Amino acid sequence: MPRYAYRCDHCTAVFEINHGMFFEQRMCIECNSCDTLTKLPNFTIKKKIDTESSPKVGTIVDEFIEDAKKDLKKQKRNLKEEVFDK
Repeated sequence: MPRYAYRCDHCTAVFEINHGMFFEQRMCIECNSCDTLTKLPNFTIKKKIDTESSPKVGTIVDEFIEDAKKDLKKQKRNLKEEVFDK
């Protein structure tokens, strides 16, 4: 799933969320205000890397995987704590 960045115009929080292409986040996860989000543009900043002093590619990938696992655990924990009204 793609990751999207949002900024809340009410509380100025900036956060990232994984969701499908056609889903549109409407509620701020920090202050719970509705329709105050601005989707931030997705762009990549390219940085010239010195190949002699840069870490091995496998190391970078392993670090990314570990960070992704931590993010997923955090999201699962947040979903378990969420209360849905019927």
